[in-house]
Amino acid sequence: MKGLLGKKLGMTQIFVENGDCVPVTVIQVERCVPVDKRTASKNGYESVVVAYGQRKPKHTNKPLQGFYNKVKAEPGRVLAEFRDMEVADDAMGQPLKVDAFAEGELVNVIGVSKGRGFSGVVRRYNFRGQPASRGTHESFRGGGSIGMHTYPGRTLKGQKMAGRMGGKKVHAKNLKVIRVDAGNNLLLVQGSVPGANGGLVRVIGTKTGGKK
Repeated sequence: MKGLLGKKLGMTQIFVENGDCVPVTVIQVERCVPVDKRTASKNGYESVVVAYGQRKPKHTNKPLQGFYNKVKAEPGRVLAEFRDMEVADDAMGQPLKVDAFAEGELVNVIGVSKGRGFSGVVRRYNFRGQPASRGTHESFRGGGSIGMHTYPGRTLKGQKMAGRMGGKKVHAKNLKVIRVDAGNNLLLVQGSVPGANGGLVRVIGTKTGGKK
């Protein structure tokens, strides 16, 4: 199974064999256990259900506790599905490790970007703003006109305006695995990944499984 849930610890830099200094993001994989499987015959699709982290029984509601009792597993902090993946029956209930990936392999990392709150068009969409010279009246960072002529006489959907920025699912594709620390269960991938430090990310092997 080429999929893991992990926690983004932060960024650092390391030196590779040829002497280059490479920026990397450190991802720590804690308790990550496959607990159930979805099959095409029963559910209509193939996937593996993974429990990540630990949750106290007193903080687990009855429906979730019933699910964990059914699969005979300890409650996890997060339940996630990995579509189109398979895991052997004898590997069910066994923790997933970072050694499932190899150095030089390409992976996709999925996370939720940092929430920036309500932002204007200059910050959100890189608008230039109005000239700060003679004649501009209190609209230096405004978005300009959003209307139009009589027809169709409305603001079209998708108009770039001020609003909530960030807090969305972001896919960082084809990131190179620089180092695999199996002892500490750490994965070092080149470049940045979405989300704040301490946030949960999903690491998935690419379809090609190639190296870069």
